[in-house]
Amino acid sequence: MPRPTNRSKKKRVIPPSVPDNALEADETPDGPKSRLPPELWINIVEEIALSIPDAKARKHALYDLLFTFRDLYPEARRLLYRDITFVHGTPVAGQLSDALHAGAAKYVRSMRVEKLIGETERRGRSAKPHFFSLPLESMRGLRSLDLLGSWIKNQSQFAELLRCSIPPDSLVRFHARLVMNDKVLPFFQHQKNIQFLSISRFDNEPTPSLRSRQLLPSLKRFKLHDLLLCDSPSAHNFREFVEDRPITAFHIGNYFQFSEYWSTFAPRLQSLDISSFPVGAAKLEELLEVIVTTAVNLRLFACSQTVYSLAAENEAALEPAVFRILRKLHNLEAYAVSSLSYWIRDLDSMIIPEIVGTPTKLKSILVTQRTVTGISNLWGLEPGHELQYTLEGGWTISRRDDVRSEDWFESWLRKLDLACD
Repeated sequence: MPRPTNRSKKKRVIPPSVPDNALEADETPDGPKSRLPPELWINIVEEIALSIPDAKARKHALYDLLFTFRDLYPEARRLLYRDITFVHGTPVAGQLSDALHAGAAKYVRSMRVEKLIGETERRGRSAKPHFFSLPLESMRGLRSLDLLGSWIKNQSQFAELLRCSIPPDSLVRFHARLVMNDKVLPFFQHQKNIQFLSISRFDNEPTPSLRSRQLLPSLKRFKLHDLLLCDSPSAHNFREFVEDRPITAFHIGNYFQFSEYWSTFAPRLQSLDISSFPVGAAKLEELLEVIVTTAVNLRLFACSQTVYSLAAENEAALEPAVFRILRKLHNLEAYAVSSLSYWIRDLDSMIIPEIVGTPTKLKSILVTQRTVTGISNLWGLEPGHELQYTLEGGWTISRRDDVRSEDWFESWLRKLDLACD
């Protein structure tokens, strides 16, 4: 079986517009048609793609292959349009729309839509760079859809257009700024194979249909950007939703109060990411104590940012509590922790192994620091260290200023087979 190409972590670029009839059946770009087996040509193209880590350079190389040799054309075209980025409302988006309508839609597996405007009306010729002008119904192989942009105004109409356009049960990953309520549920009921879901929040009105076992029965990874107070209807809807879903990886974007239900949901989790919200140093140990006594099966954990006040000059770079808790998570394999302060502190990394002790399964600890002003994080990078436990039974430490904590976490989700790719 041919090996899939690895995705670059750099921003994807828009593939050039190449209609299906760019090469007629009787044209030969480079001499007569070869008699080599098709499987060999597939391997050649995939090896070329694998050898080019930069996304932009890889797209250009695949485009060149389209016109180099007829036997390379089908496989090069398939890889060229497999993962695409559609920047809503731009001239390039119109060109990409033309290519997809000309037949390239059948190759799309993953689509990222940027600068999306949450409007559903089409406006004749001007609708070409519009997301809903795309031939979504022809994307039979679409597995991942990431919708980034402004708030979606008419969510009911937007979700209905998605339901009518995207082939049923095709998506595995879906992200959009949607509120989970009765208006959008028909779309999710139409996509029973979604394993990774990312939404804004739950409605603050009761939504009884969330308990239906037919709703997203395959969901394993869930990202929720906002959760209201534990005694709100929104929190009740959250509880109703996660009750019967096989969720093992959970990301929450804001600090929330732990309700009684957390103790029944947390033991199912193998991955927990609460790194998006800051917590004061004085509250950190209390928060961690709740987590380690409930989410006892965690294998991957990204802790919240520890915030230090301007007056806390004499405090350690990170409180020992953030490492001491690792002794209680016996299944933990990777742990990320960060601090947020008014200056970058000298990290005494030698104290960490002493606090952690001899872990049973722990292999990696990522420690990052960020300033309140964000100057050190201007390009999305943070001063960081990674501690790794060796087979010889000791810890090694290395600077990892080139690694974003989000990328590190995602790589560990894949290592632990929790990413739902």
